[in-house]
Amino acid sequence: MGHFRYIFVLCLLGLMLGGNAQGQTARRRRTKDLLIQPVRYVERMRLYKPMTIEAIGLNVYYDYDEALDAAKQLKKPVMLDFTGVNCMNCRKMEKVVWSDPEVAKRLREDFIVVSLYEDVRKIELPPSQQYFSKALNKQVKTLADRNQDLQESNFSSNSQPFYFFIDENENKLVEGGYGYDPNVQKFIAHLDNVIASYKKTHP
Repeated sequence: MGHFRYIFVLCLLGLMLGGNAQGQTARRRRTKDLLIQPVRYVERMRLYKPMTIEAIGLNVYYDYDEALDAAKQLKKPVMLDFTGVNCMNCRKMEKVVWSDPEVAKRLREDFIVVSLYEDVRKIELPPSQQYFSKALNKQVKTLADRNQDLQESNFSSNSQPFYFFIDENENKLVEGGYGYDPNVQKFIAHLDNVIASYKKTHP
């Protein structure tokens, strides 16, 4: 009887230590997430931040390069959210789809989300970052220009909302993107497909 009691105590201790280790890993992950916060354009874009983003507690990036750097450090895929201040369908997707608890959980925990606004033209790029865009056939001078060029040049798309998913090296994780479709379960399935693809290429 004492032998069995000894084995039981060892098993119980193992479970406690294992659970504690998992808890510590989760805490370390959350701490790292908090240390790597979006900085670029955050103050300038605060005026345009949708209420839904605030409500679900999502940290949104506004600069493409900063999002890629965060994805590399946090080892997460990137969701490119091509959007606009005056895009009614963008707000509907956020209100109906992003606010769903299962969607919000995935966006917060499994992705780096970068909102790339294409109609905020008051933010000028430094002269060193300006360039001529063949896709737009004009000089890219503002952040909005750059976001528009990024969507058209890299994804052959120019509508909003449109979501594309890449890794930190700009590799597409799934073919095509996800346009306006406020079907919550369909969006969850798409996110899960992206996560699975990311894990295959980032063991």
